[in-house]
Amino acid sequence: MKLERSARAPLRAGDSSIWIMAGVLVLLWTLLAVLPQTRGIFLTQGNLATLLVQSAVLLVISVGMTMVILIRGIDLSVGAGVALTGTVAALIQLKCHGSAPLAIAAALAVGATLGAWHGWWAARGIPAFVVTLAGFKAYRGGALVLSGAKGLSPMSDDFSLLARTVPLVPTIIIIVVALAAGIALTLRDATSRRRFDLAPMTSREVALRIGAQVALAGVVAWVFAERGMPVQVLIAGTVALWGIFVTKRTRFGRHLYAIGGNPDAARLSGIDVKRVTIGAYAIVGVLTAIAGVMLAARVNGVTPGSQGNLLELDAVTAVVIGGTALAGGRGSVVGTVLGTLVFATLANGMNHLRIDSNLQLIFTGLVLLAAVQISRGKRS
Repeated sequence: MKLERSARAPLRAGDSSIWIMAGVLVLLWTLLAVLPQTRGIFLTQGNLATLLVQSAVLLVISVGMTMVILIRGIDLSVGAGVALTGTVAALIQLKCHGSAPLAIAAALAVGATLGAWHGWWAARGIPAFVVTLAGFKAYRGGALVLSGAKGLSPMSDDFSLLARTVPLVPTIIIIVVALAAGIALTLRDATSRRRFDLAPMTSREVALRIGAQVALAGVVAWVFAERGMPVQVLIAGTVALWGIFVTKRTRFGRHLYAIGGNPDAARLSGIDVKRVTIGAYAIVGVLTAIAGVMLAARVNGVTPGSQGNLLELDAVTAVVIGGTALAGGRGSVVGTVLGTLVFATLANGMNHLRIDSNLQLIFTGLVLLAAVQISRGKRS
């Protein structure tokens, strides 16, 4: 019980960071809605739908990145992994004439294997930075070798289902079910905390959480009210909800926080640190493969030399902006979702403002540096 309380404490302490990040996102959207250059352009259903689709791949990877950063790790190979797993799926489709399920299964198997390989080395004391940096080089090269350094396209019709749209009625049903589940879990949390003599959730806190969920559901319903929800957004949302569940409501998630907070204390408490480490990296590998097939479906092919380029840095940026500490032990997937949306909003807004792409890179770097500094300030 003591371990559970200490593992959940960072989540409670991080609530303020989540609300601050939500406020930053609302402020950015408001600013872009009133600026002369973006008025009538940014805050439209079409643009917001595009923003969510473009951020879907990044969000899937960032959920996994959150888990490895929570245990004081990192994965610099995810961008190259996207290219390699996408190449595997494309080759099965184009060269072996395999079905989309077979291609996706093969990509997921490759991703899981590579992730577990990273975790195996990291669990034995090899710095994750070094292990995944090797993957950063090797997997890009592997994608180029397998493809003969040539682009692979187009994907088959069954594979392109991943880039299509869910009809309007099922979209509304999905949103309503997700909202109902979120409200039910919030009420259950409030009851459970009282039952187990934990710090209770106040009525105001419960109301704020439910209100935020209702507002989010309303925004999503409005954005997709005309054409339905893109499959890629549905996949990314499902991965995010799964990540929230795993980190907040499972023993594995509590172990992630315990290891990140103090690996030696976690080991002495009976946690199998090696097994959890391998599991966390295997999850990143699987999510990287999911992102790889999503991106291949969205662009209808794979360009091995550039597919997924810089995604690892974008994912770290989104995770850190969302409040996850690089020192481990503190952060949340909810924060990562908000950090990803802030990152995507900045990119979308700068494009509409016609800011030079080179200046955008400089600005993104400054944002990352500022986020790390804020995180360090909170840590101290």
